Amino acid sequence: MTALAVPARFAFVMEQTLGHVAHTRNLERALASEDWIESSVIMLPFEASGRLRRLPGLRNWSFRASLMARTALRRRMRQGPLDAVFIHTQVVALLSVGIMRAVPTVVSLDATPKNFDDVGVAYGHHRAGAMLETAKAALVRRALVAAEALVTWSRLAADSLVRDYGIPAGRIHVIPPGVDIERFRHPGMRRADGPLRVLFVGGDLERKGGIDLLDALRGMPDIELDIVTADEVTPPAGVRCRVHRGLRPADPTLLDLYRRADVFAMPSRGDCMPQALAEAAAAGLPLVSTPVGAIPEIVSDGRNGLLVPAGSPSDLRRALRLLAANSAMRQAMGRESLALARREHDAMVNHRRIFDLMAASARIGLRGRAWVKAG
Repeated sequence: MTALAVPARFAFVMEQTLGHVAHTRNLERALASEDWIESSVIMLPFEASGRLRRLPGLRNWSFRASLMARTALRRRMRQGPLDAVFIHTQVVALLSVGIMRAVPTVVSLDATPKNFDDVGVAYGHHRAGAMLETAKAALVRRALVAAEALVTWSRLAADSLVRDYGIPAGRIHVIPPGVDIERFRHPGMRRADGPLRVLFVGGDLERKGGIDLLDALRGMPDIELDIVTADEVTPPAGVRCRVHRGLRPADPTLLDLYRRADVFAMPSRGDCMPQALAEAAAAGLPLVSTPVGAIPEIVSDGRNGLLVPAGSPSDLRRALRLLAANSAMRQAMGRESLALARREHDAMVNHRRIFDLMAASARIGLRGRAWVKAG
């Protein structure tokens, strides 16, 4: 093994939709602390621009994003060689199979297409005909097979890769995106008196269960609700509610809302691995959600929160009443949430795991965080 005189050359291609924006920010923060990596971070915005916007009929995100990714990677490779590539998500990787065969690549995904199909009704998503679905699955599997290694945000997605796409389990690594634990951590004990402060964070108000939450709080004047969303909200009469629109990830106002809350509630009707639950766990909050997608991997019913059936305001109301009446339960669940966040959702730790995986994929190892190459 001989030490390299130059840093490792890694490229990161990041989809910029929904919670993936916060994931990219955490990635950049982690990269700033690793002087052995020379990084290129390529962000793929959801809105088409330039030549892509002018192409007629180009509305499919999968094609548009994967074409942007391939073009950007080819441009970067013309500037000099790469030791490894990281692509998030598998949607972005579809047209880069040739590049993945030439450069060791780690493909990351929050959920498989099959996972998405299972909860797709809540997104307004419907499966196509059998022939088209078979063709789509083959295209996805082709990209997955070309990757040196795969990272999933959840065990749910990892199991789907094995079961639905035939990927060997040994090539799959479950690494949640994580959050900035210190940034979200509450500075001290929460108050035990006064109205219960419940926080909801979800861009899609209906799919994330915001409408069910508002319905559940009818006739509960002892609870105050803060809603962070991109949608318009009309609270029912008698519901104590403050609406916050236009807050971005890591916005100081959003962080303050996490710190002031007593309970985090997101009774989602359709989800895979919502990042807001990991943020709330890092804030030391008891979590109220639904057993949808990979949510039970973050919310352990009776330990760090409560799970209620999706689309059931009455069950949600009972859960909130239970927590409102029992401050000791809230504090115990909050401690469990913070322990979970520190154990599994620390963004700095998890991103270092990804960097190490990229190094291993490039057949290069680390000694005391020093970059060394097998020779």
